[in-house]
Amino acid sequence: MKTNYLFNVIVFSCCVIHTLHTQAQSAYQEIGLTDKTAFTDNTVNWKIAGDIWYNPYRNKLKEEAGTGILLNSSSGNSQAPLITKMEHGNMLLEFDFMLAPHASATVYLQGRYGIRLTDSWTNKNPIAQACGTILNENLKSDAGEIQHALNISPRSNVARAPGLWQHLLAVFQAPQFDANGNKKSNARLLQVALNGVLIHEDIILPYIASDAPFKSESKTGPLVFSTGNRMAFKNIRYTFFQDAEKEKVLMPVPVPVNGNTPLIVTPVNETILQRCFLGTKDHKMTVCAVIGEPGQIHYGINLEQGSIIRLWKGDFIDATTMWESRGEIQLSRPLGSVISLPSQPQVAQLANDQVPWPELTQKEYKFKGYFLDKQGRPVFNYTFNGLQISDQTVPSDDDRILTRTLQFGNNPAGNNLWIRLATGDKIEQLENGLYAVNNKSYYLRLDGKKQRGAILRNINGREELIMPASALSGRGLTWSYIW
Repeated sequence: MKTNYLFNVIVFSCCVIHTLHTQAQSAYQEIGLTDKTAFTDNTVNWKIAGDIWYNPYRNKLKEEAGTGILLNSSSGNSQAPLITKMEHGNMLLEFDFMLAPHASATVYLQGRYGIRLTDSWTNKNPIAQACGTILNENLKSDAGEIQHALNISPRSNVARAPGLWQHLLAVFQAPQFDANGNKKSNARLLQVALNGVLIHEDIILPYIASDAPFKSESKTGPLVFSTGNRMAFKNIRYTFFQDAEKEKVLMPVPVPVNGNTPLIVTPVNETILQRCFLGTKDHKMTVCAVIGEPGQIHYGINLEQGSIIRLWKGDFIDATTMWESRGEIQLSRPLGSVISLPSQPQVAQLANDQVPWPELTQKEYKFKGYFLDKQGRPVFNYTFNGLQISDQTVPSDDDRILTRTLQFGNNPAGNNLWIRLATGDKIEQLENGLYAVNNKSYYLRLDGKKQRGAILRNINGREELIMPASALSGRGLTWSYIW
């Protein structure tokens, strides 16, 4: 019998981190990026910029003048690292970073213990080379050749596409020395989270990374950014802590429900569709479904609104509350690195492009169920003012993106029907139907011919990308989510 999914009763191997303790947040210091005075040398390959973007498929950079972003432009022959004047012992560090396609960089804590930031989205690297790998000493032969690198891989590959902002958080405990300078205890990375997912926990660092700028251990050292590739950093902030205070800065880890071990659902050979609630215990969306793929790319949909409200990669769902206490809570919790999208209707009837988008579905909309296609993937059906609409989202590009298609049963042009493709604080049109959404949280890509009818507007302080059905040359519209 073929197994389509597994219910794994396991302790979390990949935990989703939502917030930090308030004690740590209140003590943050930030490395100013109005200029480079926070760093020791004025290296020519690093500069300050106001905004940037990379094309996710080719190494093309656009930048705007301004402040707030530390950019490595690999200018000239210089690939010098950037070293902070600040030196640290125990430290909680977090920052945002952006990689160009195929780029990599290393951030060295105390200038000695490296975390590798790699484009493991474009390269489709194995987990051993994924973004967030901790660098360690290389074992060499007598001839000096590297025989084995003692690097420590992340628990999962939750890297996002090049040109999107990603977030790294690390809790570092410095090595300790006695009065004579002898080491009493090794350095540790107590926790590392990438894009909200805990990828390392309590990693002992007995050695300095082989390529580290500083070659001997000490109780303090600077933060070092090292790369020969195009990449950028922003929002670099940190807080120091004493050994006795480490519990205050550690990130909260989800605990079992009523003491029970979590129930993890994993797609194995085929697509999984699970009807469920999404949201929080206090704010539930009750007519939802989550769809998981063996390729570890998933989405959640609010069927009352016809809108995709969750996108994520990695592990699928924790279904504990759907079974505990007879499923009273009924919440499905997406695992992995999750992007949350607004739950307003996907389609609406508007008199013109200046009418605000409705918060709830209009009475003309009705969810009419779903069927499974030959590959076992769902096709959702709706009607809107008599118009038949089918809706399917499938993985594409080697399971790196999700492509969604709305098909209309007849010509929708006469219904004043509009489709909202994206909304956010900021939406930028980049090129060839590619848009960066919500301050470069994810991309949306429209077919080149379809993009001519799309309208980018600002309504009540929010930007929206909408499409009138009258602009569609046929009876369908296709777009892709890239992250």
